[in-house]
Amino acid sequence: MNFKQRMYSPKRLKVALLFFCFLFTLSSPFVSANETQKWLRTLQDKAKRVDGDFYYISVQDIAETFNVNTYYSNKVHKAILYFGEQKITVSAFNPFILIDKYVIQLPVATTYYRGDIYLPIKFFTPVLYQLLSSDATDQFIVKDLISSNILSVQVQDKANGTLFRIATKAGFKSKNISTRYSRKWLYIDVLGGRLDSLNIAQKIESLLVNEFVPIQQEEMVQLSFRLNKDISEKEIKTSYGKDEILISIPGRIDSDLIKRLKEDQEKWRIDKIVIDPGHGGKDPGTIGVSGAYEKNVVLGVAKRLKKLLEKNLDVEVLMTRDDDTYLSLKERTQFANKNQGKLFISIHANWNRNSKVNGSATYFLGLAKSEESLEISQRENSVIKYEDGNSHFDDFTEEQIILATMAQNSYNKESQDFASMLQEEIHKNTGLRNRGIKQAGFYVMIGASMPNILVETGFMSNKKEERLLKKTSFQGKMAQAIFKSVKSFKEKYEWSMASK
Repeated sequence: MNFKQRMYSPKRLKVALLFFCFLFTLSSPFVSANETQKWLRTLQDKAKRVDGDFYYISVQDIAETFNVNTYYSNKVHKAILYFGEQKITVSAFNPFILIDKYVIQLPVATTYYRGDIYLPIKFFTPVLYQLLSSDATDQFIVKDLISSNILSVQVQDKANGTLFRIATKAGFKSKNISTRYSRKWLYIDVLGGRLDSLNIAQKIESLLVNEFVPIQQEEMVQLSFRLNKDISEKEIKTSYGKDEILISIPGRIDSDLIKRLKEDQEKWRIDKIVIDPGHGGKDPGTIGVSGAYEKNVVLGVAKRLKKLLEKNLDVEVLMTRDDDTYLSLKERTQFANKNQGKLFISIHANWNRNSKVNGSATYFLGLAKSEESLEISQRENSVIKYEDGNSHFDDFTEEQIILATMAQNSYNKESQDFASMLQEEIHKNTGLRNRGIKQAGFYVMIGASMPNILVETGFMSNKKEERLLKKTSFQGKMAQAIFKSVKSFKEKYEWSMASK
């Protein structure tokens, strides 16, 4: 008997399972002491050598043993096991498993056998033990998704054929890229590639491609495309751009289809951004400890942001005001909707009765969940006192805010994503304390038919932050932070919307 045979012999497997059963007995809410032997016999009987020298246990067998619900996606060979409020997500031929938001890499990839996903029992059993322990998620060794170097996959029909565009984090050498074609399946193998096969960004808008299956293997990524017709392997051409792999297949495509695809793509492009510098004219906004006006500070940030966006992104930028002019809250969102804006950014500065309070925060529309959020929204909403005929905001109740939020629900998730990106960039670019993303019923955001946020750049009531906000150099840093978040959000949003 050689070393591998001794290591994975049924006798040693039984000892290992017995040890883990003992641990389960001490900590698991699913397995009682009386069930230990039954659990051992069940797993031992069902463990199989389905791939190489390792024993594997199927998702279905795990579900039956612990009496938990499952979800299967046969299209992408993915399964989810629901252990109470926690869930384990696994994919075939993939060493990465997802436990809620935690990512764990097993030393050996899962496999696929007779319609079920199998996990290496030697390495997955300790994971089950940790999951069923009371402090499970704190013990996991998490492998961050940032390690992925295959970022997205895009397939588009062009006038002269089909283009596969694979965005990468770093360039791959040509010897590490190979393509194969068999029975209407196109395989693109990337040696040294890593991806999150559960959440990779994908934009498939091609009549040629019927199905896309990304698979993380132990040493490579395999991108599999099921085609709607046979092609010649000689037609497949591979080329390289900066941080991308390009695969092309020549062929004539219906010109009407190309036109429709381009029109649909344009629909989801963030090509028009509306910047709303808060307050203005007879409404000074909050006044800083040394007398600086919020309306002037935010206008400075807005003008610098406009220049950055126009110079570096292919977008049209509109401002609700570009001088010391007063606009009502309703006029601001009406302006954005009338001009068919794709993103609405309202820029403000904060204030607090405690001069030591500092930092930046970004808001999306919803009911205030803290006294601070409620106080800030009430202060910003109080500008209606300057409006003529402000009856459309009279008695604006929580119920009406909820209804307004529901009406804009299709943009609420995108607004939250953008707010999160923005807060991260502001903290990195300016060093201001990150007060996080929050929700509140700001009137200026009600009715905006696009992703929309309100950013409180800093506190005018804090001497240090007021001094910073008055400086043109710091206004430039703030504008740079907002620009970076717009760029990141634009890239992510256009991909995700086009792939729905």
